[in-house]
This record gives sequence, C-alpha cells and structure tokens, in this order.
Amino acid sequence: MIDEFLAILIASGLLFAAYYYHNAYRREKKLRLILFRKNLSNSEEIERTIRDKEKQYQDIYDTANSIIIRWSPDFKIHSINPYAEEFFQIGREAAEGKDVVLDLFQIPFEKSNEVKSQLWNIFHRPEQNIRQEYDVFIGENDKRTVTWSNRILKNEFGYPYEVLSIGNDITNRKIAEENLMKSYERILDLYNNAPCGYHSLDKDHTIVSINDTELDWLGYAREEIVGNFKFSDLLTESSQDKYKLITESFPNENLTGVELEFLRKDKSTFFVSLNSTATYDKTGNFVISKSTVFDITDRKIAEDKLNDYSQKIELQNKRLQKAVEAAIKANRSKSVFFSKITHELRTPLHAVIGFSQILEKDPNLPNHLKGYVNSLYENGVHLLGMINDILDLSKIEAGKMTESRERFSLVQLWDTLFSMFSYRFSEKSISFELLNPSAIDSCYYEADLQKIRQILVNLLGNALKFTNQGAVSLEIKIQRSPEHSFDMVQFVVKDTGIGIPNDQLHSIFEAFQQTEQGSSYKEGTGLGLSICHQLVEFLGGSIHVKSIIGEGSEFWFEIPLTRLEIIPGELVQKSKISLTHTKELGETMKLEESEEEFVQTFLNTSAPALKREILQLIRIQNFGQLVGVLDAIQTDDKGKKILEQKVKNKKFKFLIDLVQSSNPLE
Repeated sequence: MIDEFLAILIASGLLFAAYYYHNAYRREKKLRLILFRKNLSNSEEIERTIRDKEKQYQDIYDTANSIIIRWSPDFKIHSINPYAEEFFQIGREAAEGKDVVLDLFQIPFEKSNEVKSQLWNIFHRPEQNIRQEYDVFIGENDKRTVTWSNRILKNEFGYPYEVLSIGNDITNRKIAEENLMKSYERILDLYNNAPCGYHSLDKDHTIVSINDTELDWLGYAREEIVGNFKFSDLLTESSQDKYKLITESFPNENLTGVELEFLRKDKSTFFVSLNSTATYDKTGNFVISKSTVFDITDRKIAEDKLNDYSQKIELQNKRLQKAVEAAIKANRSKSVFFSKITHELRTPLHAVIGFSQILEKDPNLPNHLKGYVNSLYENGVHLLGMINDILDLSKIEAGKMTESRERFSLVQLWDTLFSMFSYRFSEKSISFELLNPSAIDSCYYEADLQKIRQILVNLLGNALKFTNQGAVSLEIKIQRSPEHSFDMVQFVVKDTGIGIPNDQLHSIFEAFQQTEQGSSYKEGTGLGLSICHQLVEFLGGSIHVKSIIGEGSEFWFEIPLTRLEIIPGELVQKSKISLTHTKELGETMKLEESEEEFVQTFLNTSAPALKREILQLIRIQNFGQLVGVLDAIQTDDKGKKILEQKVKNKKFKFLIDLVQSSNPLE
C-alpha cells in the first residue's frame, strides 16, 4: 500500500522524504511524509554541489587537529575522526557503538553518571553551542583535560538525533595555568610577607594596593586603606609638608631614600625610608607609582644616640687633644733634658772609666785595691750603657733618629762582633760561634751599619748576660731577590740561657720591661730590647723571639739590605774572614803567648835603658814614637819584628799584657 502510494507521488513529479520513527513515550508507530516539488532539470547540478560539500566536510573531518566525535542521545558513538583515533588510541570501527563516557573517555563507573548528567544537559539547550571541560583517561595513568564544544544536530523534521562534540586537549595549558597560579601565589606571599612595605598610588596619590607588612606597621585592614586613603593621610604634619614639596617633581622623577614619619592608626609614629618609581603607558602617560618602604625607626634611634655619642666624643677629643699637646710638650722637654743631662753625665763617666782602666793595668796597684778598681770600672761601664740607652730612646721618641748609610761586608760585621765578644765569652767558658760562615762570604751591602751593629750588640750582650754554660751562636741567612736591588737578610742569635716564660714574650720588646728571671738575675733598665725593636722597624724590618724555660732563647730579625753592584777594592781586602769560633780563638791565644815569649826575650837581651823606654812608650800609648825607636834598632831578632807588627796593628791587649808581665821596676 505504502509502496504504491510512493510510486504515484514520484510519477506525478514530486520528491518526497519519509520519516519513519518510533515514539518511545507513546509507543506508537507513525509515518510522516514530507512532500516538495522538485525541478528535475537542476538535479544533476544540485547533486554535484552536494557531493562537493560532502567532500569538503569529510576533508575537514579527517584532517582536523581537534577531537571530533558524533554520538547519539543514548551516549553511543557513531563515529570519530582520525585525530580522535590517535588521541584515544582506538580505531574508528572499534569505537563505533561504544559508550562515549565509559569506553572512550574511560571515566570510572562511580563518576560516569555525573559526566553523563553534564552531557545530557546539552539536550535541554539544543539551540546553543555548549562548552564543557572535564578530564578523560587514556590508559590507566594518563589523565588529560579536554575542553568540549557540543552542538545538537537535528534532522529535517527538527528533532535532535546526534551530538557533534569537538574537543581540544588543554592539559599542558592547565599545567601552565597551575604553575602560573603557584608562581603568583609565591610572588603574592613574598609581596605580603616581605621585610619591607610595598604600596602603589594612582595619579591622585590614592593607595590602590598595599602589602601585609606595611598594613601591620600601620595597624589598618586592607579594606580601610585601599581606595580610601591618600598617601598623605599616612603622614605626620611635618612629613606632609615635606611630601608636598617632593610631589612637585614626582612622577617625573624617581625618589630614593626619602625619610618620612608615618602615623599609625593608634596615632603613634615611626620613621621610614621611601623609594618610589613611576610607570607610564605606551603614550607616556602616568599610570601608577610603585613604592618600597623601609622601617628605619631603630636606625633613627641609633643615629640619635650616635649623635649624642659623637658630641661627647668630640668634647672628649678636644680634652684629649689638649692633653696630647701637653704630653708632647712635656715629652719634648723630657727629651731635651735627657739629651743635655746624658751628655753632661757621659763626659765625667768617660774620665772615670778611663782612669779606672789605667789604674787596673797599673802594675804598681796593690792587690787589695784591684777589686775596688775593677768594681769602679764595671759600674762605670754599666752606668754609661744605661745613659746611652736612655739617650737612644729619647732620640727615637723625639723622631730625631736619622739613617747613616755606609758600605760594608757581612764578614766585616762578624769580625767586629767577634773581636768585641770573643774574650768575654771565653772568660765565662761559653762557646761563641758563627754558623754556616760560608753563607756570608762575598756579601757586600750599603746600609746603616751602626744601627745593625747596635741591635746585634744588644742581643749578644743579653745572651752573654743570661747564659752561664753551653753556647751562643749567630747565624746570618740571606734571601736573595734578583728582581730587586736589595736582599732580605735574617740575623739569628741563639743561646742556651735561662729562657723566657711564654706569658712574658708579648711584652719583651716594651720599654722598661724585664722578665721576672731577668730582673732578679742581673741589673738592667729593660731598654735594650725595646731599642732593638724600634731600630729594626726603623730599618724596615721585624724582630721576633721564641724561648723555652731552662733551655734557652732565640731572637731573630730580618731587614732589607741594598746590594753593592760595584765593590771597592779596599772593602774586599777588609772582608777576609778570620775566626768564626772561640775554639779557634784559643789557638790564637796560644800563638800570642808564644809570640810574647819571643818579645820578652828580645827585651831582656836589649839594653836596660832601651827596655825601659819601650815599656814606658807602651804605657803612655805613644805608639808613633815607639815605631821610630824600633826602626832605629839594627837587628833581625824575631821578637823585635813581632813587636813592630803588634804596634803597627795596634794590638792593645797583647801590648798591655806585655807590660803587665814585665818587671814593674823596669
């Protein structure tokens, strides 16, 4: 019946469409016919157009970079595009007819009804393009966030029959948004919890933002200030006037370190340092100012205290300056006094020492007086040494010490020291030697020899004074500097004396300071080491000490000495090292004893008048006339030749011993 009816309609030139559907609610079957007239002459063109449109749609469907799903109201999949196949890792044929929520999206069953409820809402708004966002799962652990654009598709009768869902994977964007939100929260946390205040002002100087730190300082809530307070409302009257002057240049200029006084909600005040920067739009118009505020209340309190202290210190400095000027004046007077008195004392002392030496060497001096004369000599020498030390110290303190440079060799320096100390060490049966003597050979310098010698004499004198047995040594170490015109020369004096306690080493170089052992052991002023210390520093060096109680001490100092590039011939002649040890001195003394026997033989064989004349000339130290007398004696006697040589070389000890060993009646 129906087929025949359709044939009639087609024969009459009408095109129809039949819609046969099942009404689920009324449970009845109906056939609806939609009839319309068709101009058959244009059918081929229309069909071609339709095919082109279908091809374009299919191309878009197949090549789209978005997920495209067509599904029915009962959530069954009609089709998916290739991109969806790749995204969900499922083929088109395998997906068709599957549940879009459970099978494709892989939503857990317990959550599937919630998602289906959201999807079903699409049918309540069929005319709208509904956007949704929810998570889908690919495999077991890969969760993706997809945003969906859903559109109801209707048939020619206006009934919804399919949903077209186009989805885009926004997982990476969501992760970026979450990270951005976390960064924002961190920045906001830093902003609000910074140790300084932050706020921003609009062009009317109204506060548009402020951080928690500044709010805590002020005692306000954010809603009380933002949009309601101008910046000047936070300032005391004096700071308002100051800020008003500043705003004449703002926002054209940035502000740095502007000190203002803030007013809290409870009317108390505190000081801040303000830094502000203006921001502008692309056209150069002012947009907002951003300010950083530092609480400087503690600093201001400290500055006030510092100002008070500064005033007190300034007053104290004035008093101290007066005291210093008075001390300088007194020190000058002391220096002048010391200089004059020491010169006045040294003149008679030299006479006392000289006469005591003459008396001590006088063969007619009774034995019971020799001890007194020796005591007179030793105390005179001791007093002269003290006076010289005081005079040196006064010169140093007065800044009158000058450098007197001369050319010398280290061999010369050693020979001088050995001749000064060798007999004195021998008298105490103490060994005195130069360590590593080859190190000083051919070493020529230009420096203040007198001060170097004075330092070493003081150090060796102390070693002699505080050493009763054992040995005293001097070692000279040279650190050559080819790239410079000077060498660093180190002098080391080592003894086996009583030693110095560790707790007294730090003060050993201070003026008038003596160790407990030193002050109880020997007399002295305590100036020697202080003078050594200052002389070494004057020469550009440093002095040090180390010591062990009962084992001895070691003093060393190092100074720069200027090398001689051109060495005078006479200096080379004087720089031949002779004795380096007191053992060698003993052999020399034995040699001199044998030489004295030859001289005594010569004198005893000479005429008595000639012998008396020679001895008298030695006593009065008239060596010039004595040389003439000896030259006039026509003899090749060995004793005469030895005596001539000793006189010409001024070997005073040999000559004095010769007189003392002779008969006093001669």
